[in-house]
Amino acid sequence: MVEGHVPFHILIIDDEESILDGCRQTLEKSGYSVTTCGDGTGGVALAREVKPEVAFVDLKMPNCSGMDIIEILSRDMPDIVLIVITGYASIVSAVEAMKKGAYDYLPKPFTPDQIRAVTKRGIEHRELKIEADRLRVEKARMEKNFITFVSHEMRSPLVTIQQYIESLKVIAGDALTGDAGEIIGRCEKRLTSLQDLIEHWLDLSRIENGTFSEAKAPVELCEVLQKSIEEMSPLCQRREIDLRYDTGGAVPRILGDQESLLRVFSNIIGNATKYTPPGGSITVRTDHDDYYVYVIVADTGQGIPQDKLPFIFEPFYRVRGKEERQKGSGLGLTFSRKIMEAHDGQITAASKEGEGTTFTMKFPRLSGL
Repeated sequence: MVEGHVPFHILIIDDEESILDGCRQTLEKSGYSVTTCGDGTGGVALAREVKPEVAFVDLKMPNCSGMDIIEILSRDMPDIVLIVITGYASIVSAVEAMKKGAYDYLPKPFTPDQIRAVTKRGIEHRELKIEADRLRVEKARMEKNFITFVSHEMRSPLVTIQQYIESLKVIAGDALTGDAGEIIGRCEKRLTSLQDLIEHWLDLSRIENGTFSEAKAPVELCEVLQKSIEEMSPLCQRREIDLRYDTGGAVPRILGDQESLLRVFSNIIGNATKYTPPGGSITVRTDHDDYYVYVIVADTGQGIPQDKLPFIFEPFYRVRGKEERQKGSGLGLTFSRKIMEAHDGQITAASKEGEGTTFTMKFPRLSGL
């Protein structure tokens, strides 16, 4: 043991006094702190009290079987290293114990060198596992922070580019026609798509770091839907698609984040425009019952094949079709589902090829409203 280092604590649960004494002497001479117990029930209680790094458990114990002890301790103390001591069982029983959470096994009779070696391996395994868990948490934290940092850093230059485009349009005036006008239009579309993507990433970052819930407040869904309809109407007019909005009367309020909901509705309506041909229609309506509020977006587009419908919310998945006129990131529906889940809601899709697709968004309504 390293000088000044707190000794690792080893617990030995076995009903043979000679085993307990022999293991204690061997491991204490190696610098470990050792606690022993001669019955299963007492061993479980002792483990919870002293919280050892390693526990040796005899499979055949009075009061509580070794298998039960393994199962209980691996469930209640995930960082503990459990090593089976067995004098009667075959490899089969040792493997079964390892399936329940044991790290290794030690067959009787065993030598002092054997118990020292398996203890050392167990300690090393535990430290590696703890370090791996720490690195996993750190990696996840860094990924969240990276997404937030990059998204925020990209906002400013994108706003600047947008201002430059607006300035070019003003300077060029009526001269901005033909190829030049088309190029500027394409730049604006790409810029808008990138800005939307950044806002989606920021939404996801807030969901993952727990700050999304703090931003939720009572929301009038009709107001958000109306704003989304206004945003999407010019696109529908250009594509000769009839965009209709049927409120169906008063709509109860929900608890949510208005800006992220606006992005969800615009995503769903925008997705419908990609697959609805000229002369088709997109209908947005609302409904509610005693517990939920529903937003339904139905189009008369090409529909989605039944074998592809289960995958449409997966990242980067896009339904390829004859009428596909606009490429996207393949993340819009994925983001929409994540945001709906953050609102304790659901989003589902039903579709029939040649007839169209219907998306239904379901929100818990605020009680009493």
